[in-house]
Amino acid sequence: MDPCDQLQKLGQGAYRRKNYPAALDFFNSVIFQEKIPAIDVLDNRAATYEKLGDLHAALKDGRRMITDHKTSCAGYLRTGKILQLLGKPTTALGIYQYGLRNVSPDDPNFKVRVCLLILYHHMLTLSKLLRRMHEDMIRSYGTGRAKDPLTVLPAEIAEMILSYLDFRQIVSLLRVSARWQEYLCSMPSLWKNLDFSAAKASIPRSAIQKYLGFSRGNTTQVVTSRFMSQEGRIFPHIFRVCRKLETLRINSGSPNESLIKAASIARNLKTLVLGTECHTTVDCVNQVLRRCLTLTRAEFYSVNSSTRERNSWSSPMPKLHTLTMKLVGCSAALVDPLLEQLPEIGELTLANCSSRTSIPTPGRIEMDQLHLLRLYNFYGSVSPQSLPCVRVLELEGAYAMTSQSSTGDPEPHSRASSLVELSAPNASFRIDELLQLLGRNNGDLRRLSLPHAIWLEEADLDILVRSGILDSVIELDLSGDQVTDAFIELLAPKARQLRSIKIGSTSITGISVKALVARPDCQLHHLDIRHCLNISIDAIDLARAKVGLKVLSSDVTPRKNGRKIRYE
Repeated sequence: MDPCDQLQKLGQGAYRRKNYPAALDFFNSVIFQEKIPAIDVLDNRAATYEKLGDLHAALKDGRRMITDHKTSCAGYLRTGKILQLLGKPTTALGIYQYGLRNVSPDDPNFKVRVCLLILYHHMLTLSKLLRRMHEDMIRSYGTGRAKDPLTVLPAEIAEMILSYLDFRQIVSLLRVSARWQEYLCSMPSLWKNLDFSAAKASIPRSAIQKYLGFSRGNTTQVVTSRFMSQEGRIFPHIFRVCRKLETLRINSGSPNESLIKAASIARNLKTLVLGTECHTTVDCVNQVLRRCLTLTRAEFYSVNSSTRERNSWSSPMPKLHTLTMKLVGCSAALVDPLLEQLPEIGELTLANCSSRTSIPTPGRIEMDQLHLLRLYNFYGSVSPQSLPCVRVLELEGAYAMTSQSSTGDPEPHSRASSLVELSAPNASFRIDELLQLLGRNNGDLRRLSLPHAIWLEEADLDILVRSGILDSVIELDLSGDQVTDAFIELLAPKARQLRSIKIGSTSITGISVKALVARPDCQLHHLDIRHCLNISIDAIDLARAKVGLKVLSSDVTPRKNGRKIRYE
């Protein structure tokens, strides 16, 4: 398979799992390798940007689709949709109309072209109707009958109504009249959440200072974007003016020095989020966390290596409960000293470590508060002994399980486990390592997701059922694994609490379907059997006849001269 096609499929898989940052990385890799990217790759990246909330980046991809592939419907559909999400229906109509003139009638998506035409006429009709209604409303409320709501409503009611508006809408209301501007500026409660992320151009520092002044120091949340050249001084200024600031989100830029200065001033900051387009370094992250001891949640989605990487994390962070770090070209050697300074860490997410390391054991580092651990593309090993209190564990990418002999436990599966949810797509560990990780689970495991496990064979799945670990599972995902009818017949009577099961792309037949849905105590609500080629249409009908059960299946073509199986 071509490397670009493989990267695209990985990106589509990450998108389906709602891991949008990882999907974006895969699609970027494909686009950077191609001089003129294929339209489906651009469409995939635009959809990913849309999910991440970056509509302007998605719009750029849509316009690029139209430029590079002028006769294809996909670019016009994607661009029109994004323009509607941006609140520009008139521009979207123009894009649809432009597409109708350029899409060829011989295009295989000709039906889509017809739908565009219908959509265009419906939207045009609706636009005319709304314009007529607006004109009628203006005539009915003439100058003699119109009243300013701020002069009629009590101040408390007006403030309560205005509190439902977001920052951008409140800024728009400043242009209604001089009275409205004076009234809105005199209400500090309306300026607690300043969200500049929707800005279409650089924001002058004077405008930021003006909005901060309206709050009279009561701003609790700031979301920034495009702060032009004054960004080096703006963050210390924000913290000096807003002593009550609790949340700061930075979507783009490289504000390393400014953040370090601001961290020394912050007194009540609890949440700090640096987006995927906000690039920082390990040294900057270290200094920010060391100086701002009030932080309870910190998320860094683009952390680059620095010269002081190995000497970092020398000060404790006693209040930090949630930490997310997406590393770019950083060594995993920073993980050990980092975790030593996080005695109260409860949720930890690490992604893209570039060299091998291991999650330490409790003998070296106390991690009694850690209940959620996510490792994505983590080149290292995970020891069950290092996860004494983890209830949710998500593993994706390259990792390994430490051998049992290294832990010194003579009984591999005697260790009690507190895991409630385990998700490991494309798992590369064997059955003994899986049992070692799950340990002696006392009926706590509720969700188990092991799609496309590389080393789990049919006999291994039988061992998993006989161990009793699956007895308490509510949601089970074994898509693409070596699941057979014998395994399902063994699982069905034991997993009595099972509500959802995904066994698509396996070799099961209608016998498995009957074993799952025909039991009197069946509590299934969701059954995914897509791409199971050995299941006949009558087995699917049997499952769909079950009240309260949602069945996802692929289209089944009846086989000639095939043997009909009775399910009654």
